[in-house]
Amino acid sequence: MSKTPEPYELLLAMLLVQSSLERRSEAFFQPFGLTASKFNILNLLSIKGGKMDQSDLVDQLLVGKSSISIVLNRMVRDNLIKREAHPKDRRQVVLVITEKGSELWSKTAPVYEGNVQEIFGKVPVSHRNQFLQDLRKLYEAISATESSGAAASNWKTMISTEAL
Repeated sequence: MSKTPEPYELLLAMLLVQSSLERRSEAFFQPFGLTASKFNILNLLSIKGGKMDQSDLVDQLLVGKSSISIVLNRMVRDNLIKREAHPKDRRQVVLVITEKGSELWSKTAPVYEGNVQEIFGKVPVSHRNQFLQDLRKLYEAISATESSGAAASNWKTMISTEAL
């Protein structure tokens, strides 16, 4: 009979998976001249019709908000996106994917999707709902300093978008 893993063993396993995903992500995006953050921005813009309020995009990204302005500035510099004035609020900015950004996303996205299928397709279909529920419990435990409603809402927003 096997021993039930201790919580610290679960943490170590999760950190190992996280580290492996980060290394694979870096290796995957590098030949395209992208980072995971840049791809996520192109992906969100593409899914949302090529245009989004910058504040909405930042809220949906899976990266720290403090570093995002640097990434956005680099993407503007590289002509992957452009900034436009918000039609209703002068304090807001609209981000628009450029033709170059759209072409890069069109080349990258299908290969990315194939990689996601290859990796996460290893989780048996019969286990996926429980796996997702377990991940949600971990997310909510980590987010316990937020109100429980906010953590649940964040989870719902993240897993319901096609940006993952």
